[in-house]
Amino acid sequence: MTTLNENIKRTRLQQKMTLDDVAKIVGVSRQTIQRYESGVIGNIPSDRIEKIALALHTTPGALMGWEQAEDQNG
Repeated sequence: MTTLNENIKRTRLQQKMTLDDVAKIVGVSRQTIQRYESGVIGNIPSDRIEKIALALHTTPGALMGWEQAEDQNG
């Protein structure tokens, strides 16, 4: 089972997005997104998870590992 931070990074890379791309959409610094992905910041607020999911074209549930991520290319 993958963790939230692993899911964020994997999904970002699948979407071919940079840390800066996601950070700009979410409204946080590049370093904050990197800390989320590395697990340094483990307690991510739910509203922030929603914004990250929106930026990555997925659902909060998929990032949390609660549901199967769908391939939304196209």
